Amino acid sequence: MGRRAEHWISGITASDVTGREEATRLAQKDIKSAFAVARKIVHPWYRCQALTAVALELANLRERKSALMEAFAAAYEQDEPNRITCASAWPLRALVPIDLAGARQQVIRLLAIISAEPHGLRRLDGLFGLLGAVLDSAELRALVLPAFFLAAESSSGWRSERLVAHMALALGRVDPIAARALLEGRTANRFTSKALAALNTAALR
Repeated sequence: MGRRAEHWISGITASDVTGREEATRLAQKDIKSAFAVARKIVHPWYRCQALTAVALELANLRERKSALMEAFAAAYEQDEPNRITCASAWPLRALVPIDLAGARQQVIRLLAIISAEPHGLRRLDGLFGLLGAVLDSAELRALVLPAFFLAAESSSGWRSERLVAHMALALGRVDPIAARALLEGRTANRFTSKALAALNTAALR
């Protein structure tokens, strides 16, 4: 989900992109070198993603959590709510299954940050990333859903409809009732109509 929003990022250099890819590749065989490469990445978005990739290769949970906290710190270096939240979705998704309490703290902090996003579509996009990262946790999902519903209600346009439809499909796997509620009341369009048809098909299986 982090890469989905990269078209909104400025200041990216070729070395940021290649650094992320190199760190990800090295993480599978040389953790120390992977960390060295990841930490040299200048752009916080790409450094966050690279550090998350390295963290996922760490078998020791304490070390993995430490690396994920470093990834969060990189995400928080950014100065726009949407960018912070979208980038943070990477380490958050990895943190949820190993430290629910720690993930909850991050979710609460990120909800406060994204609430300050003045642009409706960017706020919805940030919440899309945040909700997607915690979908498998009923507890954390319950924290994010109200904010996502509110953002969806106040956002329109084809990009918003596409985000809502995609989230409805993702929600359908874990909470079909919420998935349908998300689509209710929206003007029929190609995105929501397709999502509703898919939910109806899944319900018949």
